Amino acid sequence: MIRTRHILLILILAVPTQHAFADPTVRGRRTFAEVAERSAALPSLSSYSVTTADVIWLDSGRNRTIPLRIYCPSDRSERFPVVVFSTGLGRSREDCAYLGRHWASCGYVAVHVQHKGSDEQARQAALRPKKGLQRAFYDPENIRNRPLDIIFVLDRLEKLSKEDAYVAERLNLSRIGVAGHDFGAQTVLALAGQVLPGYVTIADPRVKAVVAMSSPVPLGQVPLDTAYANISRPCLHITGTADNSIVATTTAPQRRLPFDLTQGADQYLITFFGADHLVYSGHVRASNGAFDAMFQRRIAECSAVFWDAYLKDNLAARQWLADQGLSDYLKSVARVEKKLPSVQKTAEAPLPEAIIAR
Repeated sequence: MIRTRHILLILILAVPTQHAFADPTVRGRRTFAEVAERSAALPSLSSYSVTTADVIWLDSGRNRTIPLRIYCPSDRSERFPVVVFSTGLGRSREDCAYLGRHWASCGYVAVHVQHKGSDEQARQAALRPKKGLQRAFYDPENIRNRPLDIIFVLDRLEKLSKEDAYVAERLNLSRIGVAGHDFGAQTVLALAGQVLPGYVTIADPRVKAVVAMSSPVPLGQVPLDTAYANISRPCLHITGTADNSIVATTTAPQRRLPFDLTQGADQYLITFFGADHLVYSGHVRASNGAFDAMFQRRIAECSAVFWDAYLKDNLAARQWLADQGLSDYLKSVARVEKKLPSVQKTAEAPLPEAIIAR
């Protein structure tokens, strides 16, 4: 019961903060608006103030601590879908805060997960940080434990929801999305059906949609047609033309392979022109600040529309993605590709007899 009260305090008593993106003006460089003029409007999205809190949960079965940062809409009268975010290699729960804040402001409970063994300690504890990160990335225990961390978080949220009616009234656990960057992208694609290095499979049927940024490709570890053959969830893949791996071997052109090789569900691919691997983490660099902020804003906004389409069944959002809305919105800053078997199935479905009779 103490643990249940703890989560309730997070959801009720945390101090609301207004959502904001990083200031795109850096040392006299161009502002976000000057970098790329948006040519198409976004679908209408919800707007809430946001509460945040940090907790550490213990998975006693694996003797493993799991640090979390939770972003929650401050409205107490609605049930919100849940998005669990898997942080990247060498990162902490503080990573990608721009996404957690924005998703919560659009009506989602965003839970950012830090993964022991491949988090910031893997970088900080090594005499040669890059070597330490490489060891962490290829460690079979980390490959397996990361998706198990997400599964534990979902199990824990379900348990809390069953134990307390108020939690059940806040969390819509029938609408779960997962997202991740870098090692985190591989983590969440595994929950959607990707076969991991070592032929590990840890899919979770509770996951309804996925956002994968800078996905690493397991070249030489699993045949790629095998690795992605069983992904059966809608996915938004995000990368950039300069998105070369800093630690592993995946090159920018290879980032698209999960999109190319997944056939069983709606897939979208956004490739930002000039975006490198560090853009997605949420930092705004002094040397590239205007463009970092512009890319991050677009990522946050487009991913929120994707969640609305596939977690809230928002037909306007789904239509915006399927038609030209996404492409027009990103215009000159990114290339958009899509494969939409659900649209094809809808088009091929026979008309109901009642309509044919007319």
